Amino acid sequence: MINALLIKNEGLMYSVSFPSRTSLIDFVETDIQHTRSSFDHKVMIYEDQLDQLKSWASSKNLETLEFSPAQISA
Repeated sequence: MINALLIKNEGLMYSVSFPSRTSLIDFVETDIQHTRSSFDHKVMIYEDQLDQLKSWASSKNLETLEFSPAQISA
């Protein structure tokens, strides 16, 4: 399993999938604005939070993989 955050452009927001429950809990404890989408290791963030998210991921040795709608439907 890849130790990475999966970031998917959902239009106005981005869905972020975490590789583990631990990484999700670590993220929730930050001050990065987000909403929980469900109990499946995902949150939703706005585009202006992306840089903070990527900096946080880098500090935790997590890769970030970003997908746009065009890449997903191809």
